[in-house]
Amino acid sequence: MIGTRAAATALAAVGQRSVPLVGRSNLAAQVDVVGGGAGLAAITIAAFFLSVLLAVFVTYRFARGYFRTRRRPLLFLTLGLLLLAPLPMFLRLAFGNVAWVTATERTVVVTASKLCGLLLVLGVVHR
Repeated sequence: MIGTRAAATALAAVGQRSVPLVGRSNLAAQVDVVGGGAGLAAITIAAFFLSVLLAVFVTYRFARGYFRTRRRPLLFLTLGLLLLAPLPMFLRLAFGNVAWVTATERTVVVTASKLCGLLLVLGVVHR
């Protein structure tokens, strides 16, 4: 999985300039490029967005199946998959770009989302 810091580092590598933190314009915080060039950064960003698109597509297919059949287990599978795959990616991306959310808080929220998703899927499978 790609962390938000890696994505921010990759974005800085593509732009070749420093990026200030959102909400704290008085700090001189910068993102430094570490461990690769602009090509690797572009590939990393493309892979991240491709994985988000695939997760959203699979969740969408589950949701269409639920709307077609109206079966509760499929609804819980859809919600579990949403909490397990695309939502943690969006949360990481969103909370990684907000200065007042610490890395620990972001990790707890993302992990809680994944745990709830796994519990929903497990509940459907063992029902």
